[in-house]
Amino acid sequence: MTKNNLRDQQLFDWVKQQLKITESEPVGIELVSGDASFRRYFRVEYKNNNYIAVDAPVETENTLLFVELANTLKQANIAASEVIAADFESGFMLQPDLGNIHLADQINDSNFQSCYRALWPTLDKLQSISKSSLTSIDSYKDSFVQLELGIFDEWFIEQYLNYSMSADEKAMLEQSKAFLTQQFLAQPQVAVHRDFHSKNIMLKAGDINQPVLIDFQGMLIGPVCYDLVSLLKDCYLIWPGDTVNRLSEEFRALYYPQIETRQWQDWFDLAGLQRHIKCAGIFARLAIRDNKPDYLQHIPAVLNYIVSAAAHFAELKAFLNWLEQKILPLYSARQTKGVEHV
Repeated sequence: MTKNNLRDQQLFDWVKQQLKITESEPVGIELVSGDASFRRYFRVEYKNNNYIAVDAPVETENTLLFVELANTLKQANIAASEVIAADFESGFMLQPDLGNIHLADQINDSNFQSCYRALWPTLDKLQSISKSSLTSIDSYKDSFVQLELGIFDEWFIEQYLNYSMSADEKAMLEQSKAFLTQQFLAQPQVAVHRDFHSKNIMLKAGDINQPVLIDFQGMLIGPVCYDLVSLLKDCYLIWPGDTVNRLSEEFRALYYPQIETRQWQDWFDLAGLQRHIKCAGIFARLAIRDNKPDYLQHIPAVLNYIVSAAAHFAELKAFLNWLEQKILPLYSARQTKGVEHV
């Protein structure tokens, strides 16, 4: 039996114990999916009920934190993944089955604006959680913002493009990242999901008015515009920029009328810049390190977001010129050669 098969059997045995399933009773267990982390999900069918069994390796995943956050979200009246049982030492969880319908499955060109508006109350509840209720999570700090931005340097520039930056280029990039970090941390700090997008929002019975949050174990205290830009400038969905900005402004007017429109737009763009620079690196890392090349198809959208947002800030002119004159041509040349895997 391979290591993975042994792990699977341990998980299945644990699930049967939790549900009190005897050896003679029929039960169906099938792999549903993995995700961008090291977690794996299995659907369990037993006595006409479905459950999700989660394999969250303790080496990389924090199951205790997930359970704590699930309880915090429930207390805040936010529909989110619940946990029926957990084994913290093994990294196993048993959860209710939320079905298969994500926001990504229902949203389209004709309904995306109404879909997003239907999510405003959920996002507001999330951002309104008292920081005193979130003692188990950290706040974004200068070092961590820089660490996330550094994923771009290491994995997209150096590993994926195989490009060695000069000392001047590195200095320019560090200066640009310092500006981004300062602006990122200057925003009001609230609870942020950090992956608030179409694939992490499930819909009960396909109803946009019944959203359920998943994959919230990465929550931090961070910029007020972070989750909003994650949602509206989704790495997997592209909408007209003017409509995106109008929706962002609608959210501001409803929940943050004390913040000026221009300030909000800058914060929205800058939070998106930090996120998308990080995502370009993460997608490259998923392909190279984790053998998940499907994420590479989303890099063009991410790069377009970066270029579009950077163009609004004089402080990022050198960074934008470098992207357009050096990095994008390198990326285009790689695509022209038909290189999809590393």
